[in-house]
Amino acid sequence: MGMRRLVQTGLVVALAAGFTALPMCAETGNVATQTTLTTKTVEVGGRTVTAYSATVTGEDGTPAKGVVMLTEQGRNLAGAALDASGTAEIRADGLSGNHNVSAVYGGDSIHAASQSEVTPVSAAVPADGFALAINPTSVTLATPGDAGTVTATITPGSSFTGFVELSCAGPPVSSGSSTDSALPVGVACTFTPENLQVTSSTKAFTSSFAVQSTAPAGAGAGGAMNRGLNGPATKAPLTLAILLPGIAGLGWLGRKRKLFTRVALLAMVGAIAVLGTAACNPRYKYLNHPPTFNGGTPTGDYTLTIWAQTSNGVTAAEQFTTMPLTIN
Repeated sequence: MGMRRLVQTGLVVALAAGFTALPMCAETGNVATQTTLTTKTVEVGGRTVTAYSATVTGEDGTPAKGVVMLTEQGRNLAGAALDASGTAEIRADGLSGNHNVSAVYGGDSIHAASQSEVTPVSAAVPADGFALAINPTSVTLATPGDAGTVTATITPGSSFTGFVELSCAGPPVSSGSSTDSALPVGVACTFTPENLQVTSSTKAFTSSFAVQSTAPAGAGAGGAMNRGLNGPATKAPLTLAILLPGIAGLGWLGRKRKLFTRVALLAMVGAIAVLGTAACNPRYKYLNHPPTFNGGTPTGDYTLTIWAQTSNGVTAAEQFTTMPLTIN
């Protein structure tokens, strides 16, 4: 008995030591990252703007995923989602004056957060132009089908008047480009109001817009049920309902009926079965087909470009900013 207790005690001690050491073996740290921010001036719409490009790379050399924000002293100015190469093209065209900005990467399930060095930039809104700002500067939706609300603020220059039209597009094709790609699948922006009038007495005005995603819909769990209704099991009762009376009629005729009569009756029953099945089955499928499947907006990180454009018939002006959209 003493030996058995000693063995049991040793086993317990060994297990306890193993469980104590287990968390130390299982610990894994996030992959450290490096974020860099570069700027350049480009010509867009007949004026000079500053283009921002942020790149986030893991210490293992792999590009990071997620969202990077352009910030100044902890305040988010604009942002964008990283592409497959770990680069984000950020637009923040509404800045005026001197600023010290940096790119901040929030990290993901693999990569750790990081921040670039501070970069000084100088921007000015012309007197006959306007500035665009949005709040919040990023939108996160809990699930496809949800919507988020953002406020766009237009601040006109001292001599600017006219109509400003707001719109939404996909990410910029290249840094500083005036061309954008299409919106993500199932995403739409609705501005209220969409067109704004700026007068000489206007100091600033706002427009609220909703970013709406699409939930999956259509043939899902009920697809199997619908397939069962339209499948061979549905055709069998219809065919039997037509054939059984004919078969019973053949039995009733008995042996005294002529063979010709039997063959003719059988042919008639077969024709009725074929015609009935051919006519009713397509109609049944048409009336009971399942709705077309819609996968909705895929989860992930996206970049939206918010545009503000105006024209007085002779010259045109525009402002734009990028906003990350995350759908979980």
